[in-house]
Amino acid sequence: MQKSGNPLTDLRNLVIPLTILALATIDQLTKAWIRLYPVSHVVWKAGFVQIVHLQNTGAAFGLFQGQNKPLIVVACTGIAVMVALAFWVYRRLPYLVTTWNRIALGLILGGTIGNLIDRLVFGTVTDFLDTRFWPSFNAADSGISIGAVMLAITFLRLAWKEKS
Repeated sequence: MQKSGNPLTDLRNLVIPLTILALATIDQLTKAWIRLYPVSHVVWKAGFVQIVHLQNTGAAFGLFQGQNKPLIVVACTGIAVMVALAFWVYRRLPYLVTTWNRIALGLILGGTIGNLIDRLVFGTVTDFLDTRFWPSFNAADSGISIGAVMLAITFLRLAWKEKS
């Protein structure tokens, strides 16, 4: 889908901010609900999945535990880089400006913002989805992962298209 018209009046440009707002809101609401329970309290359990109140002082996969301030800087830098890159892509690579990619970027930014809010307000990130075979995660983490997979699919499709 090619860009068209004025970027300020093109309704497709609302996809990114609305996706960010939706994910960050869902993320913060679910975390607020989980924080009503004591830490390590199992809220719900079914099969290999359980909902449990956990606090993560590090990054994904338990990396960089206790490094809240550097992780805040990394998150803010990442947001700034993603926004700058999005503007660059919009201007220079219009064939990448699709609703699919807008949703992907919105999910990544919304998830990053959701976890950043936790770091700034609470000093830790609230996780609650625990599969017992994968590190615990939350709605923000899910959005970041889904958005990254969506972008990977875009680039794989472009690579396959160039090969043929």
